[in-house]
Amino acid sequence: APADRPARGLAADIGAGTGKMSALLAGEGLDVRAVEPSAAMRAQARPHPLITQVAATAEDTGLGAANCDLVVYAQSWHWVDPAAAGAEAVRILKPGAPLVIVFNQMDVTAQWVHRLCRIMRSGDVHRPDRPPRPAGFALPVLEQFWWEDRMEPEQILELGTTRSSYLRADAARRRAMQDNLRWYLYEHLGYRAGQEITIPYSTLVWTTRAPAPGSCSGSGPGSRRPSVPALK
Repeated sequence: APADRPARGLAADIGAGTGKMSALLAGEGLDVRAVEPSAAMRAQARPHPLITQVAATAEDTGLGAANCDLVVYAQSWHWVDPAAAGAEAVRILKPGAPLVIVFNQMDVTAQWVHRLCRIMRSGDVHRPDRPPRPAGFALPVLEQFWWEDRMEPEQILELGTTRSSYLRADAARRRAMQDNLRWYLYEHLGYRAGQEITIPYSTLVWTTRAPAPGSCSGSGPGSRRPSVPALK
């Protein structure tokens, strides 16, 4: 960076997908390395001057050692190997820098939402009493946020087609899931086509820090925590 301008922090968005969290981090002024193994996902990401796409995995990012001020896994930690990904995060993070794991999900404490997720065979079941355990780090601390989204029944039906259970299913099971969703939304809950449905969401943000050199857990010296926006 020029001498008259402080260097920006460097964030690694691991399992960046189509780049939603990367864009939020760049919006906070961070340089972002969007690490994503899927070419199809990377192709959907919008170009941004602060975001560099990296074709790599959580277990082998190819990023430099002790370079990152922040590592984030937004909707991606459940896909990684906790031991190998944790070791890689220790390698690329500066000592004391934060590792953040984000799960954004429908709030299944509402019974009607819980049933909706069961019909969609959704993975919205990350529990606040079961912290992720990245190897080499102290147990993460939880911050939880609640918010609401508004969707029409047709959008929820489309959302159901993005779930991994739907994508893996044969044609008959896909039809059955969509038929069940239509019954639940239109007949059981009584919504009309085009009517907005308010859906409660919960965002779980788990934070720990890279260990100091020579330590065995993330109890190293603190550093200023870059702002980590919740993924919506």
